[in-house]
Amino acid sequence: FFGAPGAGLPSTTMKEAVVCKVCAKRQAKMPSSWVLDDCCFYCPDCWEAFACHLCGHHDPKGSDFKGTWNCRSCRHKRLVKEKAGPSPDAMQQLIIDESEEICDAIKINDAAKSEAVNLLGTLCDTDSEEEDVVGELPAQMKGRKRVEPSKKVRHVILLLDASGSMRTPDVDLDAETRKELGINGQVSRIEAAELCSIKFAREHARARPQDVFSVVTFHEVSSVVCCKASSSEMATLAFEDRAANGTCYLQALTSAARLLQASPELQGEVVLLSDGRPADTKQALTYFQEQFLRGPLAGTQLHGIGFGSRVESFAALQQLACLTGGTFALSGSTVRGLCDAFSSVSSTITAGSNKWVLADGADGDDGTEVNSVRPLRAVDFELPEVGIFGKKHVLRFRAVRSSFSFDGQAFHKQDFAAGQVVRRRLPYMRGGMRLVYGFQDEQVSKNGNWMVAKCSRYLSGALNSPVAVEAHAKSTAIARHFASRFNSRLRALCAEPASLLFVPCFVYEVEGTAPENEATCFAAERYLPGVFLKYNSNSGYVADALPHNDMVQAFLHFSFEESGGKFMVADLQGVARDKEVLLTDPQVLSLSRDYGPGDLGATGYVRCLKAHRCGPCCQQLRLTPISSSRVKGIESSVSATSGSSWQHLHSVNSFGDWERISERAAAEYAMSEGTASSVSSWIDIDKQNKIDKLS
Repeated sequence: FFGAPGAGLPSTTMKEAVVCKVCAKRQAKMPSSWVLDDCCFYCPDCWEAFACHLCGHHDPKGSDFKGTWNCRSCRHKRLVKEKAGPSPDAMQQLIIDESEEICDAIKINDAAKSEAVNLLGTLCDTDSEEEDVVGELPAQMKGRKRVEPSKKVRHVILLLDASGSMRTPDVDLDAETRKELGINGQVSRIEAAELCSIKFAREHARARPQDVFSVVTFHEVSSVVCCKASSSEMATLAFEDRAANGTCYLQALTSAARLLQASPELQGEVVLLSDGRPADTKQALTYFQEQFLRGPLAGTQLHGIGFGSRVESFAALQQLACLTGGTFALSGSTVRGLCDAFSSVSSTITAGSNKWVLADGADGDDGTEVNSVRPLRAVDFELPEVGIFGKKHVLRFRAVRSSFSFDGQAFHKQDFAAGQVVRRRLPYMRGGMRLVYGFQDEQVSKNGNWMVAKCSRYLSGALNSPVAVEAHAKSTAIARHFASRFNSRLRALCAEPASLLFVPCFVYEVEGTAPENEATCFAAERYLPGVFLKYNSNSGYVADALPHNDMVQAFLHFSFEESGGKFMVADLQGVARDKEVLLTDPQVLSLSRDYGPGDLGATGYVRCLKAHRCGPCCQQLRLTPISSSRVKGIESSVSATSGSSWQHLHSVNSFGDWERISERAAAEYAMSEGTASSVSSWIDIDKQNKIDKLS
């Protein structure tokens, strides 16, 4: 029996035995190209369809995931990764529990308030009071060439997910849209995306009528719907490529790159809308780095819109937006939410294009470039796998941990015993001045909670020194102190106000020899999941229409007045919840400039005060209004005291070969980097004769 022909095959006659299990194709005898697996025949085409997208193994018993085939092993690994980590809400709650410091009701510090008001008064003429206004953009600097990008045509490319899941009819309509379309029920996601993209073009054209739009739909292939169309042409656009197959970002990015390279004279902005995880995350990230970070499209911003409510589903999209300095918005499952997300992106594009920037090749008054190039770490970015620490792609070493607290007068340092820590070898995110890595310290991240390490983007030993890293940790300590007082004041004045909290920051110093080409000192903190919002910067950028925006902007004003003008906590960014705003990476501004490269000193004061507009929260806290006449006086005083090109301010906190740049050069650097960015007032001087020349 076991030796008989056809033994072990399905119990049919030999003529019917060779039948493909999938397509039912028949053969009189089994061809050499066919495959027999688990007593079933498969023709070459059907067998190839069972190749795992991740590992290449053929497994007919695998499953389809987001339009691509996964074998049982890879699917199991994916599920384990998704289930192993704590939920975003649990990680946020842990930060809240550790960060919230409830104080007794705090009275107004009249002495500190008087000092802050006197600081304004001594720097300007306060005889003529004016209403609070948003300050104008910085004036052009003498002797510098300028271009005004607000008058230039921008090429906005919309990449719309057209995968099979976009057919789902689960999008709620608002009253206005129901009336406009004559529909009372729900619409599909692809229909909502088409509707809101046309509205986006129409609303964006009101601020920038000269911009043009291209639209690309994508799934496993991409299709260019229109190229460089006006907003009026967008209104009559017909989207022919209907939703099908899986989500592949690579196809969308490839089409965007072709469109951008076809019109190199236009400044490009890419907006990618998707409703979930892509099937080609790794391939898309590799291509993205080659083209948009290091290649010919470097400098192009990508903005992401997550069509859903679970932020963890959009880790890949949020990563792409962050790496280019773009915006990421979560829309929920309503047309109104999607329109708001598009509006947020449009506001970012408009705000970024309304600033004066340095023209390429512009030189200083003496013919030299004021902002010399600072050497950056050459890094590749990995997938956002923050909490995964296996045997590969990680660094293991011992490090000493310390933390700082601030009591309003002095800092208090707490040291902890050295312990074993683990860090991912590659970063997955970056900010204005730091790279972000997955990190683990069992003494802190117990019960599987995640952490991140933040190392300087620059190779200079000064910016990787304990002094530089401690300056970052001290900024967080000051911010936490004033946030505690801010929350207490609000609780005494309001019923159930939202709380403003900062993620605690630790300083780590490597014990012994650090791994090759790695920082010996860095900062680390708990991982903060969620949609990151940029409320303001250290150089005068102020966001609009964000959750709890009035309260967060009032905190900047409060920190200035409560400290008697000694500090201003700026560069506020983080995640908004219903009753809390969780912030990270604040930048303290001080007249003494003791808080790292991002402390712009008086220049930062002027820029932030000019941009600040007092709102209801400032009024509730009874903060002294910042009038435009006072700010203009401060600006004049700052300009008058900056006669030379450089300021050499040496102290115990000096950073060695890093010298502070002048007020004029710092302002130019800020404008060249963009108003929404965190900027640095420090410049690396390699040779003493260059210092002598510029000073």
